[in-house]
Amino acid sequence: MKFDWGQLAVRRRELLPFTSAEDMSRRTGAFACEEDGTATILSFFVVITILLMAGLGVDTMRQEMERTHLQATLDAAVLAGAGAPTGSEVADVKAIVEDYFDKNDMSEYLNEIQDGDIITSLNATSVYAEGELTVDTYLLHLSGVDELKAVGAAQAEVATPKLEVAMVLDVSGSMWDKLDELQTAANSFVTTILNGSDPGDAVISVVPFAFNVTPSPEMFDALTVNQTHEYSTCLRFADSDYSDMSIDPDVSYEQEIFTSLYGGFNDFNDFYRSCYNDDNAEILPYSINETALHTHINAMTSDGRTSTHIGLKWGAALLHSDFQDVVDDLQVAGVVDASLDAVPAVQGEAETLKVLVLMADGENTESYVFDEGGSYVGDNSDLYRLTWQETVTTFDYAWRYKKNGVDIRYSYDESRCSNDKWTCEYTVTPGPEQSAYYLYDSYWDEWLDTETVGPDIGYWWNSQYWVYDSDFEDFQDDDDFVSLERLSWEEAWGLMTPDYVYDYSHSGPWNDYRWSSIDSGTIKDTQMQAICAAAKSGSVVIYTIGYEITAGGNAETQLEGCASSLNHYYPADSDDISAAFNSIASNVKNLRLTQ
Repeated sequence: MKFDWGQLAVRRRELLPFTSAEDMSRRTGAFACEEDGTATILSFFVVITILLMAGLGVDTMRQEMERTHLQATLDAAVLAGAGAPTGSEVADVKAIVEDYFDKNDMSEYLNEIQDGDIITSLNATSVYAEGELTVDTYLLHLSGVDELKAVGAAQAEVATPKLEVAMVLDVSGSMWDKLDELQTAANSFVTTILNGSDPGDAVISVVPFAFNVTPSPEMFDALTVNQTHEYSTCLRFADSDYSDMSIDPDVSYEQEIFTSLYGGFNDFNDFYRSCYNDDNAEILPYSINETALHTHINAMTSDGRTSTHIGLKWGAALLHSDFQDVVDDLQVAGVVDASLDAVPAVQGEAETLKVLVLMADGENTESYVFDEGGSYVGDNSDLYRLTWQETVTTFDYAWRYKKNGVDIRYSYDESRCSNDKWTCEYTVTPGPEQSAYYLYDSYWDEWLDTETVGPDIGYWWNSQYWVYDSDFEDFQDDDDFVSLERLSWEEAWGLMTPDYVYDYSHSGPWNDYRWSSIDSGTIKDTQMQAICAAAKSGSVVIYTIGYEITAGGNAETQLEGCASSLNHYYPADSDDISAAFNSIASNVKNLRLTQ
C-alpha cells in the first residue's frame, strides 16, 4: 500500500493548535466532513464513558471510606458515652460523645444531640447520635455531580445487671472486740451497693453465723422441716447437702436440737448454745432498705464457736432460685418487699449478678451434737410435766335443828364446825391448772422438782426439792392431779442441759453430747469447701475476708480456697477492714459494668 505523505501533512496541520476562531471553525468543519474520523468520535465517547465510570468508582469509594470513618467514630463515641460512670448526668454523657468527635477532628460532622437521645439512670445509660458529611467529587463533577453525602447513626446501651448479695458474717465469740469495726465496714458496704443501684435492683441478705445460723420464723415456716420442738429455728444439714447450694422448700430437713452444753434448768449458757434464737441472730433476707440493713447489722452480738460452713450454706441458698417460693411466702408475711419480682434469679441469668461476701476471723472450731439414733434423741426422755389443779374451799355457814326438831338455827361462825351438833356448808372452787417439770432419777428412784414449784409432797435435800417415787405415785390418785406427760428428748433439751442432768441424775447425756458425735473443725472445713465449689458452679462470685487471722494458717487457706480466685481474698485487720469491704464494693460495681 502506497503511503500518502501529503494526507499526513494535512492531518498534522489539523492537529496543530488553533491560531484563531476562524481557524478553529474551518478545521473543525473539515474534520466533521472527513469520513475517515468516524471511528475517532466513537472512541471519544467510549473514553468519556470509561472516565465517568471510573470517576463513579473512585468518588463512591471515597464516599464509603468517609462514611465508614464517620460510622466508626459514632460507634466509639456512643459506646464511650454509654460507659460513663453509673449515675452520670445527661450533660456529662453528651460531653463525652462531643469530646470523642473533637479529638478526632470531626466535631463539624456530629449532628446536634436532641432531647431524648441520651437516657441515664443508676443502672443503665442509652446514647443515640447521628452524623453527616459531604465529599467533593473528583470526576463525577464532569457529569454535574459536585458532591456526595455520607450519613451515619449509632446507638449504644450499657445496662448494669441486677445484683443479689449475701453477706455471711462471723459473729462467734472471738468477734467480741472486733464487732464495732465490722459493723462500720459492713454498713458502708451496704450504702455503697444500694446507692449505686436503682431502687429494687440490688437486694442484700445478711447471714450472721456462729455455732449455727438462725432463719427467721417466717422463713422456717416456709421450708419443709421435720420439726421436733418450738424453741428455735436452726436446721441440721447432712454431709450431702453441702454439695448443693440450694435449700429446697420441697425437701425435708432436720431441725437442730436446741440446748447448751453448760447451764441449768431453763438457764442456758449463751456461749455454748446450739442455736441462737434471739432476733439479732436471725437472717435478714432480701432487703432493699438501707436503714433496716444498718439496724440489723448494728444489733448483731458475738457468742459461740465458728461454723463457717453453715453460714455459707445459707448464704448460697439465699442466692439460689429454689428460694423463690420461700420469697413468695416471705412477701405475704411482710418480711420481704412486695415489689421484688423473681428473686432470687435463675442461676446463670445474664441480667443478674450474684455475689457472696464471707467475713471470718478464724478457723472452724468443733461443736456438739447428740448421737443420731442414740439414747438421748426421740421419745421418752427423763423429763416429765406434771399438771395439777388445787381446789379452794370456802366456808359459807353452819346450821343445826332446835330441840323440838322443827326450827333451824344458822350461824356464820366457822368455829361451830368443831361441834358435831352443827353442820357446816362449804363451796369448793377449782383453782387454775398449774404445771411443774420433774426430772426422774432412775438410780435413786426419785423425782426432782426442777423449779421447786410443784405440790408440797416431797422433801428438801441439798437445796433441791425431791419426791420419793411412792409419794409421786400416790399424788396421781389425788383429786388435784390432772395429768403427767413424758416429754421427748428434743422437748426436754429445750428446758435443760446435759450439764444439768449430769449434776442431778447421770452422766449419760453429757458424755453423748460432749464426746460422741462432735462436728470437728476438719469436718467443717471439708463441708465448707464443698459448698463453696457448689456456689461457684452456680454462677456465684465469692469474696472472702480474713479478719485478723494468721497469715498462711488453716483459716486463711480455707478462705483462699473458698474465694472465686486468690484476688477475691482479702486479709484485713481492724485498721483496714473497711478498706476491704469498700474494695469489694468497688469490684462488684466494676463487675456489673462488664457483664
